[in-house]
Amino acid sequence: MIFAVLSFLSSLTLSSPALASLDARYSGVNSEDLGTLTGNDNFSGTVGFDSSSFFYRSESRGTAATTLNATLRGKSQSRLFRSEGDLSAYTFVTNTPAIGVESREMYIQTSPGVLGNFDISFGRKIEEWSKLDRTWRMMSLWSPRWTWDELHPQVIGMTGIFIGYRTKNFKAMIFGSPIAIPERGTPVQEKDNNIVSSNPFWKPLPGEINVLGAATPVNYSLLMPPLEEILLRPNFALRARFDFDGGAFVSLNSGVLPVHMVQMAAEPFLSTSGATSRLDVNIRPQFPMRNINTLEFGFDSPSKDWNLWLSGSYEQPFQFQNGETWLNPIITPSTIVSAGTSIDLTSNFRFNGSLLIINEQPFARSSRVPDVNVQLPSRFPLKQGIQVGGNWRFSDINEGNLSWIQDLIQQNHLISMDVSHWIRSAGISVGAGMDVILANTTQGWVGNYYGDDRLRGWLKYAF
Repeated sequence: MIFAVLSFLSSLTLSSPALASLDARYSGVNSEDLGTLTGNDNFSGTVGFDSSSFFYRSESRGTAATTLNATLRGKSQSRLFRSEGDLSAYTFVTNTPAIGVESREMYIQTSPGVLGNFDISFGRKIEEWSKLDRTWRMMSLWSPRWTWDELHPQVIGMTGIFIGYRTKNFKAMIFGSPIAIPERGTPVQEKDNNIVSSNPFWKPLPGEINVLGAATPVNYSLLMPPLEEILLRPNFALRARFDFDGGAFVSLNSGVLPVHMVQMAAEPFLSTSGATSRLDVNIRPQFPMRNINTLEFGFDSPSKDWNLWLSGSYEQPFQFQNGETWLNPIITPSTIVSAGTSIDLTSNFRFNGSLLIINEQPFARSSRVPDVNVQLPSRFPLKQGIQVGGNWRFSDINEGNLSWIQDLIQQNHLISMDVSHWIRSAGISVGAGMDVILANTTQGWVGNYYGDDRLRGWLKYAF
């Protein structure tokens, strides 16, 4: 009813002047490839732009969105230490100005052999904690994401201290950190009693809500907690993996981690002044923690031409506020199961496929607001889905990717395709892509972007 507004909040990403940041997506030039493009093994970068042209006009955005971007990446090696890092900055050209920076990785690590089978890293580092995370990037079950482009989120590293141990068949990792940095995307802000964003995927909150049969204006306020409450949340994780001779593997993770995606609660107040009334809504960002355990096992072909894996996780949230006059997102103990495979069908095409099933325990809300009966957004944007696709590389300068995601509950579909070409002599990468959304409803992760079909293009100069 009056808080159908929360269905719009499922895509909200927290930002503030202290947390505003930018996408580290290289759109056709991967960070690992920059050194190859430029011939520089220690320092590389790109500058360029990304542009989207939407198929349909919307009241909340224009028909095009363009960003300028720049990325720097460097690495160094000494006898005792090695370091690696990147820094990216984006800014909108066609939309309301928004700017920020993000780093996918930035760490220093002991050089191989210095500590025997051990190594120690400090900073932000990408680790493959879960194959599910790498396949279903909208989940951020273990690793956080950067969501400047919400349809194509990018995995970023966790920030802290990593202690690793490695032998021929066994790998272990201990991670710990006194801070927890929430996922970030395009900044959102409070303006003229509303919450707005420059992101073209942002869904405006309704300016009026039907209350007791009358159209009632809504004023929104974003109530940010103190920065120390956001960041000072100690967390840790453990990982162990054993690789059997022949290709089979089993891994086990356990940790106390933040819920990387910011959760939102809404607190309503109906105000009257004479014959007029309005609805004041306080939007309260939530930063819950969780216990999580993940077991994965599978098989990696020794020739690397195919693999198969199965993943199971159990997550139990805590440190989560639920005021009696609040409407909260659904966040309950959950079981997450996924299976996937990857196989080289031809010499230049690799197929990927995966199934996802999530079971959340029933949600009991303590709100005393009697006239609200809304299906609140879930902690998980997609509960049951199939993903198939693949990537092809006809040469070392031409590549493409194709992905089809189906929401099995809402029966919505997202089809994405990208192609790119590298002009090595000029240090330039050009590419084009397309996102097509076939939806029966605006519910769920795919349905939330109904009407945002688009063509994409990019141009990058590598140096």
